Amino acid sequence: MIRKTTPTFGKDLRYLSRRPSSGRSRVFGHPSHWVATLVIAVAVGIWLGSAPDAAVERSSITLKKQIELVLEQDPVPPSETQAKEMVESGIDIASLPTMESFQGVAAIKEVTPGFGVSLASFNNADTAATTDPSAKPQPVSAATNTDVSDAQDATLERLEAAVESEHEKELPESSASVQNSIPWESIQIRSGDSLVRIFKRLDLDVAQAIEISKLSKAKPLISLRTGPYLKIQRDGRDLVALRYQPNIKTFLQVTAGNHTFVTEIIEREFELQEREVTVEVTDSLYQSALRAGLPESVIYRVAEIFQWELDFGRDVKRGDRLTVIYEERSLDTKKVGNGPILAVRFENDGVLREAIRYVDSAGTAAYYTPEGKSLQRAFLRTPVPGRHVTSGFSYNRLHPILKVRRPHLGVDYGAPRGTPIVATADGKVIRASRKGGYGKTIILRHGQNYRTLYAHLSRYAKGLRKGKWVKKGQVIGYVGSTGLSTGPHLHYEIHVDGKARNPLSLKLPRAAPIGKEDKANYLKHARLWSSRLNEARSTA
Repeated sequence: MIRKTTPTFGKDLRYLSRRPSSGRSRVFGHPSHWVATLVIAVAVGIWLGSAPDAAVERSSITLKKQIELVLEQDPVPPSETQAKEMVESGIDIASLPTMESFQGVAAIKEVTPGFGVSLASFNNADTAATTDPSAKPQPVSAATNTDVSDAQDATLERLEAAVESEHEKELPESSASVQNSIPWESIQIRSGDSLVRIFKRLDLDVAQAIEISKLSKAKPLISLRTGPYLKIQRDGRDLVALRYQPNIKTFLQVTAGNHTFVTEIIEREFELQEREVTVEVTDSLYQSALRAGLPESVIYRVAEIFQWELDFGRDVKRGDRLTVIYEERSLDTKKVGNGPILAVRFENDGVLREAIRYVDSAGTAAYYTPEGKSLQRAFLRTPVPGRHVTSGFSYNRLHPILKVRRPHLGVDYGAPRGTPIVATADGKVIRASRKGGYGKTIILRHGQNYRTLYAHLSRYAKGLRKGKWVKKGQVIGYVGSTGLSTGPHLHYEIHVDGKARNPLSLKLPRAAPIGKEDKANYLKHARLWSSRLNEARSTA
């Protein structure tokens, strides 16, 4: 039986030539082929790196030949042709280990134009040392080849040092020297002037005035006092420096800096000089002291020091003698005021009284007798110094408004409206409000036994309120005429253990004497000033 065969050979060929159904291209081969190729390339690279001689010959001189050339020959800089070949072959000339043995760094600059860094500012001493003809070439040690980048770092450090030295040479031409060469202009401050208005008048940049006014230390410039108290330095419309004198002892200076302004408060030091004046009373102490050249302010201080020892209205007699040593303050050789009294002696009707100023270890200044007893009391004699009494203490006084007789348990001092009132002793505010016919009133408590009252005030001192503590001599209010009052005056009362007492006749406790820790030092201090008072009186 003859079977009929099917031509499957051609069908199989068509099957083999059919494109894969996945559609993935096999043009670039299987991924495993890429991995194998990469491994071979890395191996070749490692072999080439570990054996430089096996590398492809460079077009000119090789790195090994360059090093051998340097080791075998004297340290001579490469020729221009060699340098050019080295640059073209990719070798960094600056990083060669033998760079330091060339005849100065400047030689490299000459053979490699366009090197990119100017080396002319290097120290000439280094160059001279390397160009000495008698110098012998130094062998290159193994440490030289440790890291070629060290040479670059050293070169960079020397370059930076040279740049800094060049910068320091330019310091005399700084902004400070330029500022010193600009003259100061004196500006007269007018009534109602502000810094912005002054800048407009002077054709200066107003934006700078606004910037200065916002500075924290420039607050004195907000409220300018009239007069020749402003000076400026300018550069066209730009401010270079400004100096303002808010008071006799202080300057505010504003200087233009690097895109900003710098403020500085300058405190002027007084020139102190001691003055000695001796007065012989011929009529009144006040008039006699003025004729002797004693300033009015010093006369008032003498009265304050001895206020508890003498009644200057009744006790002073013709022939009494006063000797005062006080400080006089000057600025730029011009007198600007008087300092404290250092020592004072008053000979009154045969009785000798001395007061010596002493600052204790706590920094508190007070006046004591030569034995160390305090001349001050715990209370001031009056809350409005220098004012006369218009109505005294009485249990049966005719009230000027009510027209009835009633007790007047205090003392009235006549004074203009707005006259400052001071606390007569340290204490705590227990009332600061209106109190019936007293009007605006302040009551202070001093310890457990004493209280003082201040009435008919026009207003209270800023920040004063119930519960606040005040110091002796601190301003607490101002004279007025509130409540039942016929005119501006102060009504002052003092109470001891709840009972009103006459402030003019009450014997108040003395302040504490000199402390034990200061006693020995004070006695030496007192003897010195007592002898000074004796000398001043004898030479008068």
